[in-house]
Amino acid sequence: MDLEIIDIIFTYGKFTALTPSSRNNHKPHCLQKLYEICVFLLYVVGFIASIYINSWVYQVLTTVQIVLGIVCDLNQFCYVFYILIVMMRLRRSRWLRLIKSLAAVKSAPKKIPLKVIFVASQLVYTCLASVGIYGSIEHANLDLAGLNIGEFYQNYAQFFYLVFTSILLILLLSRYEHISETLSQLIKTRSQLHSKQVVEVLKKIKNSVFTLKEGVEFFNDIFGWSILFTIFSCVSRTLIYLDVIIKHSEVLEGQDALLFYYDFCRIVISWFGVLSTIFLCDSILKKCDEILAQAYQLEGVLSSYENEEIQLFIYVVLHNRPEFRAARFFSIDRSTLFSVLNSLTTFLLVLIQFKGM
Repeated sequence: MDLEIIDIIFTYGKFTALTPSSRNNHKPHCLQKLYEICVFLLYVVGFIASIYINSWVYQVLTTVQIVLGIVCDLNQFCYVFYILIVMMRLRRSRWLRLIKSLAAVKSAPKKIPLKVIFVASQLVYTCLASVGIYGSIEHANLDLAGLNIGEFYQNYAQFFYLVFTSILLILLLSRYEHISETLSQLIKTRSQLHSKQVVEVLKKIKNSVFTLKEGVEFFNDIFGWSILFTIFSCVSRTLIYLDVIIKHSEVLEGQDALLFYYDFCRIVISWFGVLSTIFLCDSILKKCDEILAQAYQLEGVLSSYENEEIQLFIYVVLHNRPEFRAARFFSIDRSTLFSVLNSLTTFLLVLIQFKGM
């Protein structure tokens, strides 16, 4: 069953307090709660230490760069606060309800096992984090690098949720694909089935549409804010490093070059995760349009007895279309990419114009 990947993700995530310990962990015991609180407090200490260590950097930055740096740091802190406090404490039940919705609907077969995707992503990030730790030690020393534990934790949390978000969207997409395949098979074999059989199949598909719509709403409740924070993080970090490249190209060859390239790779990975999220959401919306088109096609070959059921099915699909939202601020589809790039370009032009500020 493809939901085994969630067990694997929960196994990884529980050690960093980023997920429940298992799919059956409805009510965490006191030790689990204490562990999650300790992780958050440790992160807060690391975050404050990192700000203190890097405070000298703000003294040599321009006004615009300082604003971007503060926005980026606050965004990352809010991101971790949302995960460890809001998501893990206040919205924990939504995790299990989302998994229940996924388990209630069959999925289409996948080309690449999700286990391979997740394990490969963890290996890639481990290698990248090793480079970052080495660069931090070379840049300062072992003690100062250790005080940056808060920054390393928030970077991993963002990466972990980018991968997790994409995997859950793949699971949702595979279930909509199964509905589409079922309708396609029903159209082909219509002449070989009795009317009651056709109606029964349509009722099962209709229930699946209801269930998946509910699952999408739980997905929005859980990951909507994390997607929004990730987009803000990508835009702000991209602006900072583009500004550095334009105005201080000497860092590409100095002693900080390794850290600079490490941060560049993290930005690229973050953008890849954001693009993956956007295009997977858009693929689900397209698949829903395909299901609706198949329903209209099926309507033309059904008898009068079955016509009432197909009309009800079309109504259900029309009024239960999935909609992905980033914390209810905007919908996530292909147009989101253009909006983000448009905003990025606008802010970049402002940075270039205020070169001396």
